[in-house]
Amino acid sequence: MSTTVVSRILEGLPHTNTIVLPKLRIRFQIAAGDGANIGIAGVKYQILFSGVPMSEGVTDPNGEIIVPLVQARAGNCSIKIFDTEYPVQITPNWEAVDTYQGMQQRLDHLGYMHGHLMDATIDPAADGNINERTLHAVNDFLWDSDLPVDGEVTSAMRTKLTSSAGV
Repeated sequence: MSTTVVSRILEGLPHTNTIVLPKLRIRFQIAAGDGANIGIAGVKYQILFSGVPMSEGVTDPNGEIIVPLVQARAGNCSIKIFDTEYPVQITPNWEAVDTYQGMQQRLDHLGYMHGHLMDATIDPAADGNINERTLHAVNDFLWDSDLPVDGEVTSAMRTKLTSSAGV
């Protein structure tokens, strides 16, 4: 995961967020299974977003590459390998966005739940319990979405959250 520190001032109160961008590991191999020596190593690839190359490289010794999960979930992400382009589609098994757990899952995916280290939990669970971390994440998302920053989870916020998270 890569980490970006973002500073923002909200109603005169300084906040520091750490946005965690998860990565998706993809393995290319010559046969099904997880045994040794079946990964296809040293093959050139490109990660494309809407047909535009975003990154390129060579598969590692295990035949693996890393794709930023945010790009993969946003849609229009593909991997070009062996001169063939393959779409990357991820459908998470999340709760409905109108539940607190579903809202937390989407905020977590977008990096908002990691922004406020109010306790020792590094990777908080989307447990449906509303706490200070969730309230900060909601307000930060509202701010970034140009919605009223009032801590309220409205239908407009849920719609924007679903659109932003891709699900």
